[in-house]
Amino acid sequence: MAKAVDTLRKKENLRNYRYLATTGQGKPVKGTIKATSEIAAERLLIAMGRNPLQVEVAPSMFSLEEALPSLFRVKPRDVITFSRQLATLLRSGISLLPALEILHGQVGSSRAFRGIILGIVNDIRAGSSFSQSIAKHPRAFNDIYARTIAVGEESGGLENVLKQMADFLERQSSTSQGLRKALTYPIIVLGVGSLVVVLLVTMVMPKLLGMFTALNVGLPLPTRILIGLTKFLEGNQLPLLIAASSVGAVVLWMTKQPRGRRLLDRLRLTAPIIGPPVLMSEMGRFARSVSVLVASGVQLQEIMELLPQSTNNVVFRDALKRINEGFLLGEGLSEPMSRTNLFPPLMVQMVAVGEESNTLDFTMGVCADFYESTAGEKMNAMVGMIGPLSTIGIALLVGFIALAVIMPMYSLTGAFG
Repeated sequence: MAKAVDTLRKKENLRNYRYLATTGQGKPVKGTIKATSEIAAERLLIAMGRNPLQVEVAPSMFSLEEALPSLFRVKPRDVITFSRQLATLLRSGISLLPALEILHGQVGSSRAFRGIILGIVNDIRAGSSFSQSIAKHPRAFNDIYARTIAVGEESGGLENVLKQMADFLERQSSTSQGLRKALTYPIIVLGVGSLVVVLLVTMVMPKLLGMFTALNVGLPLPTRILIGLTKFLEGNQLPLLIAASSVGAVVLWMTKQPRGRRLLDRLRLTAPIIGPPVLMSEMGRFARSVSVLVASGVQLQEIMELLPQSTNNVVFRDALKRINEGFLLGEGLSEPMSRTNLFPPLMVQMVAVGEESNTLDFTMGVCADFYESTAGEKMNAMVGMIGPLSTIGIALLVGFIALAVIMPMYSLTGAFG
């Protein structure tokens, strides 16, 4: 028995696991044990003559990963590259474990993702399946990914499923990146313009306007407005800062509450300018997810249980849950979709056609192409409106300040003349 324990301990990168177990006599015991994975820890306990009831990673006194999670987040590009490379290695005839070891040794991704790959390798060495191993790392692999991989393992087409998931994730990533890139220019314009206005009002204007006031001449209306605004800002800096901070804190708190989060997500879907591209993006994501999962062999009932986890929008998530409830009652998909008042009639009709003809993966793929393309067009239209509007707004504000400074100069020239 001791030899078996020593053999199991001959692993690298040991971690502390705390456990609750029973002895051969049924006496409960708890403690910590070093192992490479939960499965390895359970095997160690069994080899020591104990029956494990619960095994989990022992919390450390201080975890940098928990304190600064953004530094350890896994980028979607890492998962996409990993999926494509693993599919290529499997297609070339290399078995799963050696392929994962190769990827861990040469992967150029983040340190966090390399650690995840190592954990998967250790779990598979300990007897876990690939899908079970990746399910332990939701930061990198969501439930849809893990379940699709499980279906691929069961059907023997893991490399094809990996390629499909890489394509699926790449489409989602390109949509998000497109939105960020499209909004970069308007944000820069608004940021730089706001900074210029703040510097003018708080640093430059007080000196110039003080000079105009000291000359004791009649000032035009724009100049008087600007003087009043400048004095108000100078005399109420602390109250304004406190008020702005309070409003920001209240808004942040409301977005963390269920009602506030639901209201914000509903505005994201229905707002005049921002709403259409967001809604079309959600439609495209939904259709693409259904298409990929059905094509991968996942049962439709399970797909509808997984889909609510694929969106961060609470309103859309609730709609998917209601559709799943109707589906479980035998109503199919199109009927409960039509009752949500969220899905366009075109998509509802396409779903109905796919259900009747048993080609849901194809019809949803067509819908995904259409709505992803529409989302891109509406996003470009939104940016085409925001960019000029932000530029015009900043230009008008700066022009008003310039006018308020120039007009008194003409008055002074006339007075001295």
